[in-house]
Formats: sequence, structure tokens, C-alpha cells
Amino acid sequence: MKTVQNRCFLCNFTRTLRLLALFITLFISAVYIAITNYHAEMLPPDLLLAISSTREIVAFPAVIEIFIMEIAFELIREAGLRVPTPIGPTIGIVGALILGQAAVQANIVSPMVVIVVALGGLCSFAIGEISLNFAVRLSRFIFLLAASLMGFYGVTAMLTFVLFYLISLRSFGVPYLSPMTPAYLSSKDTVFRRLLRNEKFRPGYLKIYDSVKGGKNHGKNSE
Repeated sequence: MKTVQNRCFLCNFTRTLRLLALFITLFISAVYIAITNYHAEMLPPDLLLAISSTREIVAFPAVIEIFIMEIAFELIREAGLRVPTPIGPTIGIVGALILGQAAVQANIVSPMVVIVVALGGLCSFAIGEISLNFAVRLSRFIFLLAASLMGFYGVTAMLTFVLFYLISLRSFGVPYLSPMTPAYLSSKDTVFRRLLRNEKFRPGYLKIYDSVKGGKNHGKNSE
């Protein structure tokens, strides 16, 4: 029993890390642009002065810096995938280090931008699903553009639009965000996993007659 509980805790810990990585890679660049361009009062004075001092000698605005580094990171990632496997990861890591250091020394980007883009790119590798990974990588540029236009208001508006779109999606007739929305009868295996002995119900979106696991004709349906 302790082994099962430990596995449940480890599973929830891994899910929490992946969910945190998803939010970081999706919003960190947009949040940096929104704060530096529109909401500088949200930063502590010491941090704001540190960021300003590193950007004094940079020739480009913060938006252009982020776009340059994001595109460069994506190019390095694609190049690393299309070279022989033994040296692919090495080329990606070395290329990113050399490119980032050279860009900072040439005063093209600031060190803070390199940290932001590197953290967002690193967190994107924690997303194991390929389709979701591509969607998050593309959405990151959309949120970045929204933040450059209207700051946090643009990010909030774009996030609302994305949530509406996800709610409207269906996969083989099943709502994409079920069972969170719409609320079906289920074992509540959503963000966090429950112990197996507490997961008593089958997914309600299957619309089956016997909704209790191990039961027989309990008469509980999903409606």
C-alpha cells in the first residue's frame, strides 16, 4: 500500500512540474515584455535598475531582442534534430551557448533576455506530447505579440480567446477539456491523480450505463 501511495505522490509531483513548465514556456517571454514595456512598476527598484543597466548599450527594443533569440533558439532546435543522433544534442547545446554569449558581447541582446529565452526553451522540453509541444511553441509567439501590443491586457485577452477555443474543441466527439468542463461524472483524475482505490467511476463522457468500475448495472449514467 505504501508503494502505491508513493507512486501516486511521485506521479502528482511529475504532473506539477510539467504543468509548471508548460506555463513557464508559454508565458515567460510575454510576461517579460509586458513588464519591461508597460508595467515596470511591478518590479522591485533594484531589479528594475539591474535590467535597465544591462539594456543601456543594446541597440534594439526588448521585443526585437526576444524575437531574435526565440527564432534563433528554434533554428538551433531544428538543426539539432536533423544532424546525426550522437552529435545532435551536443550541437544544440554548444550552439546555444556560443550564440547567446556572442549576442551579449555584440550588444545585440541583453543577458536577461538570454536567461528568459533559455528558461522558456528548457521548459518546453518537459512537454512530452509532440502535438502539444508544437502548439505551445507556436502559441508562445502569439502571446509574445499580444504582450508587445497591449501588455498584460493583451496577454489576458489572448488567454481568454485560447480558453474559449479549447472549450469548443472535440476529439472523436469528446470535449477536449473534459472532465473539467463540461462537468461529467468521473474519478476526478484531472490535474492531480488520486489513489487507485478512490477512482471508482469510469469517464462520464463515454456515456455508458454502468459508470462504476467493477460494478454491475448500478444505473448511474453520465447525464
